[in-house]
Amino acid sequence: MPNKLSFLLVTIIMCVHAIAQDVTISNGTTLSINTGTTFTIGNALTNNGTLVNNGSILIGGQWVNNGTYTPGTGAITFNSTAPVQVINHNAQAFNTLTISGGGTKQFLADIIINDELILTSGILESSNNAKITFGTSALFSGGSDASHIKGTVQRAGQGNLVFPVGNGTNFLPVELINAPANTTASITLHEISNEVLTGNNSVTTLSNKRYWELSTQGGNLSESKIKLPANSESFTNLDNVVVAGSSSALGPYASLGSSDFTGTPASGFVLSNLAPTVSFYTLAVANTDNAINVFNAVSVLEDGKNDYFQILNIDKYPTNAVTIFNRWGDRVFQMKGYDNDVREKRFNGFSDAGNALPSGTYFYSINLGDGSETKTGYLHLK
Repeated sequence: MPNKLSFLLVTIIMCVHAIAQDVTISNGTTLSINTGTTFTIGNALTNNGTLVNNGSILIGGQWVNNGTYTPGTGAITFNSTAPVQVINHNAQAFNTLTISGGGTKQFLADIIINDELILTSGILESSNNAKITFGTSALFSGGSDASHIKGTVQRAGQGNLVFPVGNGTNFLPVELINAPANTTASITLHEISNEVLTGNNSVTTLSNKRYWELSTQGGNLSESKIKLPANSESFTNLDNVVVAGSSSALGPYASLGSSDFTGTPASGFVLSNLAPTVSFYTLAVANTDNAINVFNAVSVLEDGKNDYFQILNIDKYPTNAVTIFNRWGDRVFQMKGYDNDVREKRFNGFSDAGNALPSGTYFYSINLGDGSETKTGYLHLK
């Protein structure tokens, strides 16, 4: 095969291994890579027509897709060893995409993964706020400090969903545990520069390294948990470190507890105890005085956000009693042994009689059952 190819007619590559340095597919032209064929492009591949891939394509330079890429049953590999390899896929899909060769693979438009993303060597870095979207059945393999996604990752599916994000130097994956059917969620990593995160009385020291943004487009995460990585954190150990969440990027963050942890602040993971029902998450040291913390907003939309009345540390007081009143002082809900983790033992916006309560302001009374003063306040039901 010649070193430079310009396709002007409908073309089918049928040989076992074709090699070229620069390839341009002209407008109105279709280039088809057959099953069993490997097409290696040493430098740039520009598609102004249609590229149908049922084989394997290896690209060592820039990929500019101005036309139509039909993934077929094929695979594509970006294997440049240069410091930067530009990928402009024009918001279209790959079936199997492999990242190798090292350096930065800068993608300028959204990329959809139908089958699998293989992260071997090289950082997939977003430009123009482009994101990587995994289809419902799509997988990824690999993932390391040497190869991850620096940008927003969107995943769909159910079960345990891993988001292979990082900061370009460190692999910092986030995992949603027990995501329900029809979940669609995005994770974006934010590294802290001059910002300072703030927290409420449920936490003391917060991370000065990073926080993550969670956006849900589908699914209810009220029965899920979120697992965050620890990397180069300044905490002494992870014994009292919790996942903290906030509705605002800089806080105030509130503890979501820790149901499990592994490793160290330099390299480890912390799993939340409560559900991820807000938008921003970081790691923090828990206030260990067992003080309860009330999340005073409840939504009846069942969208995975504030679906029930969360009271942090209420499980430390098994003889507690929680009572809720309407604005006229009528009792509408009462529960002994209130438990955030059991659906039958928490307030979801329904009265004791099982009736849906109207939106508005309600008042709560929390008796911890330990002889301490009863705690009161208000909550918003919407």
